[in-house]
Amino acid sequence: MKNFSKFILLQTLVIFILGLFPTLSWGKSYLKEILIAFLLSLGNMLSGYYLVMNTFEKKNSEFYKTVYGGMLLRMLFLFSFSIFVINNGYLQSTPYMLSLIIFYVIHQWTEISFWLKNLKGRPVEI
Repeated sequence: MKNFSKFILLQTLVIFILGLFPTLSWGKSYLKEILIAFLLSLGNMLSGYYLVMNTFEKKNSEFYKTVYGGMLLRMLFLFSFSIFVINNGYLQSTPYMLSLIIFYVIHQWTEISFWLKNLKGRPVEI
């Protein structure tokens, strides 16, 4: 978990540095959309990683229920929240959804790559 936290901190710093110029040049008016999309994606990744790592040592059936059930609940929350904030006019849809997709892909890649490193030795029950 320590390596994961360090990597997330480094990744956040890199995303911030790389996104600083485009955001300040073209996206000042969309700063709220970008920040909320980033925080949602980050929270989604952290909760998913936590769920998987906590059930790693349990039975396969419980592990898969937690992984797939957690994935379903997290996606349901992301979609519901996104529909709510867009329909009520709190955020503009295009910059918010583009930012959410970009951050989601980056964070999911990170989460899955750390899963693969930690789940290598997991035996498969038949």
